[in-house]
Amino acid sequence: MLTQVEAAATRTLNPFRRTRAIAEHTLREAKDDITHLQLLSLFHALAACETALSRDPGSLAERLAGLRAAVVDLVGEEWLAANADHPGVRDFGLLDGTALLSRLDEVVADLLRTRFLRLAA
Repeated sequence: MLTQVEAAATRTLNPFRRTRAIAEHTLREAKDDITHLQLLSLFHALAACETALSRDPGSLAERLAGLRAAVVDLVGEEWLAANADHPGVRDFGLLDGTALLSRLDEVVADLLRTRFLRLAA
């Protein structure tokens, strides 16, 4: 669970800074409408987590589950399965409800970077 120190810190900082940056870049570069819609779903899930942090910490676990589902929907279950040996995919698979938000941001951003940026290069 989140510590009191981290919860207070997230009120003034963007806890998903890296994830948002990669998702915004991907949104600009994406060529298809489905990816755009899935990215919008991801942005809504990020906003729900941020709102839960500041207004309703008790709902954070549910919001984080929604974020995880949005990420899986965006990158695709087939892609995750095909790249299961990649460190970023393994790290994402190991995330649980006890991860600090900074770690969650790092892992999700790395997963999105691997899926959308590294493969395009």
